[in-house]
Amino acid sequence: MPKHTQEERLSLLDQKADELSRIQQDQLVADYDEAIAEHENGDKPKYVKFAGEYFEISKEMPFRFATFYFRHCVRKVKGKTQMEVPEDKMFEFIELMLGKKFLERLEQSDAGVHFVFKHIVPDIMSMWGYDVKSDKPSGGQKKTKTRG
Repeated sequence: MPKHTQEERLSLLDQKADELSRIQQDQLVADYDEAIAEHENGDKPKYVKFAGEYFEISKEMPFRFATFYFRHCVRKVKGKTQMEVPEDKMFEFIELMLGKKFLERLEQSDAGVHFVFKHIVPDIMSMWGYDVKSDKPSGGQKKTKTRG
């Protein structure tokens, strides 16, 4: 068996330590790129047809919409969770949920905000797993019951 110098042994130990460190690091990394690709390719896209055009809807609540929604639109009232979209946030709510193109088309149509919040919003929220039942808007705010 060949004799190694102390420097060679230390170098070999350093290499093995680096290799072991890489293996341990790889085992600690949770890689979701493949899971996201499978998720995105697994389901068929969802669409809303409005004013003769089709608008693609995210299969799940988009992060930007969720952040906006939970920050500005979810309120606890008498122990129940309600959705209240402040009047000054309605356009942003619709744009984040349905996209800028949908909002532009909505502004050109005869459909009112009440129609959007009574029909379209509850359907999409339900698709995303947040069943809401529409109530009448009061005082410039749209109130809907959510799970709670």
